[in-house]
Amino acid sequence: MKSFQNRFKALIQKVVEVPKHFLFSTKTKQLLILDRFYFNNNNVCGHHLFLLDLKTKQLKELHIPRVTNSDMGYKIIASCNGLLCISHYSLDHESTIFLWNPTTKQTKRIIQQPPLLLPPNCLIGFYESNDFYVVRFHSFEVTKSDSLGKKAYAIRGEKYSLSKGLWREIKGCDQNLILKGHLFWTENTVTVKETLFWIAMEVNEKVSHEMIISFDSCNDVISKIEMPINSSKDCVEVYKKLVMYNHKGDSCVGLIICLESKNMEQWLYLWVLCNEYEGVEYWIKVQTIGMFSTLQRPIGVWKNEVLMATKKRIHSIRGTVALLPEDDIGAEFSYNLLSYEERYFPLHDAEEIDYFESGGFMFI
Repeated sequence: MKSFQNRFKALIQKVVEVPKHFLFSTKTKQLLILDRFYFNNNNVCGHHLFLLDLKTKQLKELHIPRVTNSDMGYKIIASCNGLLCISHYSLDHESTIFLWNPTTKQTKRIIQQPPLLLPPNCLIGFYESNDFYVVRFHSFEVTKSDSLGKKAYAIRGEKYSLSKGLWREIKGCDQNLILKGHLFWTENTVTVKETLFWIAMEVNEKVSHEMIISFDSCNDVISKIEMPINSSKDCVEVYKKLVMYNHKGDSCVGLIICLESKNMEQWLYLWVLCNEYEGVEYWIKVQTIGMFSTLQRPIGVWKNEVLMATKKRIHSIRGTVALLPEDDIGAEFSYNLLSYEERYFPLHDAEEIDYFESGGFMFI
């Protein structure tokens, strides 16, 4: 009997390759993914991805699997319940969107419908609601101009279902949106209570305007949100990042804005978008941090604390969160921060990447 049980257990492990801690534990670790983009002292662009265990403060490097023959870099779209959605850039026509489970090492390419657009020329989001979905929005100039003879613009939205493996058009998603130019995705994206948010730039021949675009996945409506006004005439905005913040027990979208003075001193303001009065949205300032040097970068919010990065460490006001590898990243660097949970979620019709044979990346 024991021999049969041993053979059966070995067979199951061989087929599904489930790590032991998934077989015997339902607990998930508190992990963060740090996405670092930088120019080193030789002005060479670099991109690193780290997995941070907050309990042990251990930092490991992750490398994105190569899913095409040509590799021009990548952009992490979002992290959702153990899966990462990634844009992979190539010189040829193989640029693609794919899903990756770092725990199971599986990847799944998502076949796109034409036009084959990737950021910054479109907005891409990734979320879960009884299924995993990828959404994509891109702007285009309509044939007819408006009543004043100005160029008119519209947005086309599409949604991909992982379970069905199909794209469908999100019709009428921009019916309440007046667009004055082409949209370009300039920063990160966050999802708060089934609403997705992006920092985007609205660009036409005369002017460019930065704002937040939101997409309510429950009713398939896309909207504009104006940013807080910079009241300081002596400072310029040098940095913006969307975050999730818990305000009065409610999850809200937040916005980090970093201002810089003529003396190169910086201040950080954390704004939260509130909706307390029957649909009336307004910004409130909940945190101010300063002064700090340009050698630090705000990277996000974790448990309502702003995390900052230098070349050597990640820290909050409570102290060091993690030490960073002492490599030559130069003075120009930025981070995106994503939460991550180890989960054994099998991707059907997926590819299993052998990191050492494919030239992809593995943990340090």
